[in-house]
Amino acid sequence: MTRNTKSLLPFLFGAALGAVLFIAVFGFAVVDPANTDWIFADPDDSAQHYLGWVFYRKTPWAFPLCLTDGLSSDGPVSCMFTDSIPLLAVIFKILSPVLPDTFQYLGLWGVICFALNGGCGAVLLHRIKPSLPFAAVGSVFYSAFIPSIARITHHNSLGAVWLIIIPMILCLDCKRPRNWLKWAAVCALAVTVHVYFVPMIFMVMGGYAIILIFRLKQLRNAIITFASSVAAVVLSMWAFGAFYGKGSYADGGFGLFSANLNTFVNSMGYSRVLPALASFDGQGEGFGFLGLGMLLCIAAALVSAVLLHKKVHDVLRAHAAETAAFIAVFAVSMLWAVSSRITFGCHVIADIPLPHLVLSCLSVFRASGRFIWLPCLLIVTAALSAVAYSWKKYSAVAAAVCLTLQLWDIFPWCTDTHRYYRDCSDNWALGSQQWDTLSQGTSEIVFLPLPADHLAYMQLYFDFARLADKHGLSLSSFYLARSDMRSVSAYAGEQYDLLCNGSGSADKLYVFFNSGDAPHIDGVDVYEVDGYTVARVKK
Repeated sequence: MTRNTKSLLPFLFGAALGAVLFIAVFGFAVVDPANTDWIFADPDDSAQHYLGWVFYRKTPWAFPLCLTDGLSSDGPVSCMFTDSIPLLAVIFKILSPVLPDTFQYLGLWGVICFALNGGCGAVLLHRIKPSLPFAAVGSVFYSAFIPSIARITHHNSLGAVWLIIIPMILCLDCKRPRNWLKWAAVCALAVTVHVYFVPMIFMVMGGYAIILIFRLKQLRNAIITFASSVAAVVLSMWAFGAFYGKGSYADGGFGLFSANLNTFVNSMGYSRVLPALASFDGQGEGFGFLGLGMLLCIAAALVSAVLLHKKVHDVLRAHAAETAAFIAVFAVSMLWAVSSRITFGCHVIADIPLPHLVLSCLSVFRASGRFIWLPCLLIVTAALSAVAYSWKKYSAVAAAVCLTLQLWDIFPWCTDTHRYYRDCSDNWALGSQQWDTLSQGTSEIVFLPLPADHLAYMQLYFDFARLADKHGLSLSSFYLARSDMRSVSAYAGEQYDLLCNGSGSADKLYVFFNSGDAPHIDGVDVYEVDGYTVARVKK
């Protein structure tokens, strides 16, 4: 049998267990493509992702592929910047003519991610120990990866940790020919899901390069792999509209959205045994809780390493390049996740000043805490590998004991989550029929005046984006990851001045972030509806 054939059965077992786990935690209602109640029950980033798809679906086809009209006064923006999972957005846009008017794929994406997380995790473990029971049981640690469970219905695209697991498999397959094509493919695929996975893949690729250069003496292969992957990333970003427009890629917040040094044991409320530990605001981005069962697995691995220290030493020495690669990848990803502001609990251990140029580059990925997923997955894989090595034919039993504890520990949170998504309902604030009247004869909703913290008004943007969708209107601004803020702010300021000077447009619905900013002048009718202050110019 070929290695690919041998990997198929573990993949199918892991994928099936992952899909079942998703349904058990989140229920079938989330997967229903016609059900958007869970998205708008308590609107957060998933509402941005869905609404980005809604506007993209209505936009005529253009190149780059993901250009979306109606979300910003500075012109089309890529749905990459609404985190609408461009890969699925393009696929379902092609199928749009046969889809119902209300269609969401975020729940389907959740099932896909859990299945792929489990399936790829099983393949990874099967490479380490060719035992189907061990691979199947161990795969659930990847599909039930707690940071992924916490993300999948919030930052939907970030549940795809399979995009990190696949490069780890490629490292084990370093002797196989034409691996550079697979690296390039997974890099391109990551762009179409979420660009935060791209640097994580390149971190693993750095370890792969160490193995190629120092163990296999294949410097040329390492260079080809890196160059082709960079080219694949650039071409994919160009094709999907990442370079379209003039918005800045850098943003503030690097060092705030980081990982706390206690992240591996900080349950943040997901455990029935381990408490939530102190951390700073914003460090939810660096959530890396391993789970009680995995902590037991790590403890067992450490005890085994002590008892078998001579054999462990011999193994590490025989695989010096692989050990160096593991340490390098772990160290780089851990340092980036922790960032220049090193914290433990509620204490700042060090706040390292960085040159402006370095800080600007790092701020492209300002939520550095997300990179903690790579150290987490490395730890999970290392712990399970140690169990496989030390427990040998009982490794599946040992893994099952740890997994049982893992699931038992998070079971209360899972049942509460299942109940929530089963019973939640839409919470759209614009329930008054007056909105239909106010929207008549308009073509654009203009948000005025634009404050510096306008992205904090998520509920306002989501409410009026739904109104705009209902009546075929465009928006002057939206909750976007990237836009030309200078242009958007200038447009809002110009429109506000015109309105206050009595030169506003009758075909615009003016929405105010703060009620006190509404001008009370002749020719302008101001309304208070459903908690919002809006204005129309009299015809």
